[in-house]
Amino acid sequence: MKTESLKELARDAHLLDSEIVVMRLGVVVDSGLTGQEVARRRELHGWNRMETVQGRPAWRIFLAQFSSLVVGLLGVAAFIAWVTGGRVESLAILAVLMINSLVGFLTEWQAGRALEALRRQAKSVARVRREGSEQAIDAEELVAGDIVVLNPGDRIPADLRVVEAISLRMEESALTGESRAVSKSVTAVSAESLLAERHSMLYLGTAVAAGRAIGIVTATGMETELGRIGKLVAETTDEATPLKVRLDELGRNLVYLVLGIGVTVVFTGWWRGESLLLMLETGISLAVAAVPEGLPAVTTLILALGVLRMARANAIVRHLPAVETLGSATVICTDKTGTLTENRMVVREYRLADGRVISGDNSEAMRVVAPDPLLQSVVETGVLCNEASISSGSVPRPAGAGSGSPSEWIGDPTETALLEVARQRGIDIAALRASNKKIVEEPFDTTTRRMITVHRSVAGDYRACLKGAPSVVLAMCSKAAGNRTGIEAAADLPLSESTRQELLVENDEMAAGALRVLALAEKRSADVISDLETGYTFLGMVGLLDPPRREAAAAIRDAYAAGIRVVMLTGDQINTARAIARELGIEENGRLEARHARDLQNVTGDDLARLAGSVQVFARVSPEDKLRIVEALQQSGEVVAVTGDGVNDAPALKRADIGVAMGQRGTETAKEAADIVLTDDNFATIIRAVEGGRTIYANIIKFVQLMLSENLAEVIFIFASILIGWPLPLLPLQILWVNLLTDIFPALALAVEPPSPDIMKNPPRSARESMLSSRFFVLIFWQGAMLALICLAIYDWALRTYGPGEHARTIALFTLIGVQIGHLFNCRSRTRSAFDGIFRNRYLWLSILMVLGLQITAIYLRPLASVLQTVRIELIDLAVVLGSIFIPIVIVEVVKMFGRIRKLKSGSGRPELKQQ
Repeated sequence: MKTESLKELARDAHLLDSEIVVMRLGVVVDSGLTGQEVARRRELHGWNRMETVQGRPAWRIFLAQFSSLVVGLLGVAAFIAWVTGGRVESLAILAVLMINSLVGFLTEWQAGRALEALRRQAKSVARVRREGSEQAIDAEELVAGDIVVLNPGDRIPADLRVVEAISLRMEESALTGESRAVSKSVTAVSAESLLAERHSMLYLGTAVAAGRAIGIVTATGMETELGRIGKLVAETTDEATPLKVRLDELGRNLVYLVLGIGVTVVFTGWWRGESLLLMLETGISLAVAAVPEGLPAVTTLILALGVLRMARANAIVRHLPAVETLGSATVICTDKTGTLTENRMVVREYRLADGRVISGDNSEAMRVVAPDPLLQSVVETGVLCNEASISSGSVPRPAGAGSGSPSEWIGDPTETALLEVARQRGIDIAALRASNKKIVEEPFDTTTRRMITVHRSVAGDYRACLKGAPSVVLAMCSKAAGNRTGIEAAADLPLSESTRQELLVENDEMAAGALRVLALAEKRSADVISDLETGYTFLGMVGLLDPPRREAAAAIRDAYAAGIRVVMLTGDQINTARAIARELGIEENGRLEARHARDLQNVTGDDLARLAGSVQVFARVSPEDKLRIVEALQQSGEVVAVTGDGVNDAPALKRADIGVAMGQRGTETAKEAADIVLTDDNFATIIRAVEGGRTIYANIIKFVQLMLSENLAEVIFIFASILIGWPLPLLPLQILWVNLLTDIFPALALAVEPPSPDIMKNPPRSARESMLSSRFFVLIFWQGAMLALICLAIYDWALRTYGPGEHARTIALFTLIGVQIGHLFNCRSRTRSAFDGIFRNRYLWLSILMVLGLQITAIYLRPLASVLQTVRIELIDLAVVLGSIFIPIVIVEVVKMFGRIRKLKSGSGRPELKQQ
């Protein structure tokens, strides 16, 4: 078969009868392919493996670290310094750039490996029929047309068309998001069927939950649904983070600022009669003063510290910018299964035939062993009419030990839930089954919608157990069990038509609450039971659910309080998704709107963006649907975080502004595509991470305020000195020394500033908001001018006291560092006092000691002093310099005080996310 014909057959296999698929693939089901035919097909279509898409080479990842405009500006400054003889300055700048680039390179080394994770996940062993016999082979050896034999627990090794199926149910949550086991059959489906509704197909990456089957391979490798998602992941582009966008914008503004400063200084000096060469040197010195040497390195360090803090809070960050990006999220698109729910079925309630309603999973009514014959009969029927079993590697736990993990059980999740609730009640499952030997079994089938088993007890009595859809079971019952307990015991009653209709109404009510409802019935006799279709006694109904995670509802409330929308994207049924969303509180103004994936098929552009912005639940969505919804939200200006754990979530995780994967239940594909992995699978951890991200951005803003106002002070200080006619107050290397000293250590102190108490009560900042708003620019300008005026005053005193030369320059250098230390306290908050919680951050004091210590070393350690051209200063000089630390604090405190008084009088005071 030609490759194109095979692709067409794989695409339409679910629509065709199995006999037609077998005929087109040219194989006999009983004997399978010959070895020669297998070799021919493999030569034509390739191996059943995921292709490794060549990612970016290491050198390109490394060079990408230099793409920032700020980094480019520093590179130009280093080049100019080198060609003009400032070799030390040039090497110092290059060292800063290299350290920053190495850190960024190492953090991104793991990016782009999603397809490799797909390949590792898909590798397994397959049982096939070849040349008339069954044999186990490596799944990579499969070719189209291979006949695969499947049993409970088997992983599907390729995409298969079902040829034979016996009570077959599949676990497909990793691919489709469907939380319940899905029944499969040989019957073809319609062309309108979505991926989760193609019951005639078995897909790579899913597993057999119960039953047995034979399938024929229709697609292998990259042509499978899993491979198609892999291509989608590889083709999905990463979104630039808000922080990168803002830093690039800041870099562009700084380029204009530096060019403007340089040109102004050169022409001003030349106009005043100075030599052009001297003014070019001076212009370069001022450009060096304006360039934020520490911005890339300190931003990286602040993010790295955030990574460490988040790791301690169970969030592993794979890409540094993701730390800040999550703090700016305006929408969280979350998967349901395994993220908001526990990805396991539990018994939520029993509705007994006598009218009682008993809670199921983990309830006291189930754990406490009490004499309740009717409840006992219901639970025992759920154990006997059941194909699931406990794993041979699991150790049975005592009653009341809590819910079992999915790994303890083998079988359909619905049936394992019935075993788990029996174990909670103290029933010895193995003993019950041993004392009631199964002699007949009619397995569950999508046509009959019921399962029947017949058992013989050790006493020789017979017991038929019936389980299935309520409408089917009730039609087979002639009686309803009465209350069989104590003095209120009642005999079994005939099941009237009116009672049957009332029970069906109760079934509808349970189903509307997202419960999967099964009815249970039994028939007992001392003789062999021959009629298995009628005469049963109705015992009750059981409602099962994939339960919401305990902490999810509170986390969603916190998200709404922080101004973050929550949107559920799930492959599950719409009624189930709507009920879970309502239980978790995923509503806006008391309104919950849910849409089926079919509603998205013909919606594009602005219409899709409006839909994505108003709907809280999207059900039955495919990986492409999730991707389109995320892109529509981004086009509307939203900063989108996506959570998930399955293969089907990977494309959206990669495309989102921030992808968050579950670490415990998540597939390797999801983890590789994500920016953050939660080690505890706790949705609440996302909200804590948002708080951490907001705090980090607020601290970056504090650092930018500190850095720009201080660099502006240097520029004004030097430029004003030149205009006045004073000697140059700082040499180029001294300028670089000041910037590195006062930018890095104080910035690290600001990086660990505690968050504002109300940081999660404010809405997210706008994605369109500039880092240098007009108000922020005014703040930086007046504070920079204030610092410059203080320095000018003290430099004037030094010139008059000691005259031009190294002594006056040393005082100017020390003064500039002193006012910047004082300004560090001012930058802790734009509104609160510098003394508010001043001792909560011990690193603040440590950074001050380090800056002062290094500056004293630069004066008294001769080798360093000779490089920086500094001299020892007098005691009076030291007193003046120390006084300069407190002057800016006093001035800014007065301004803040008047600002607070004005806000109190006006009754305003907007929340300030960045003004902690």
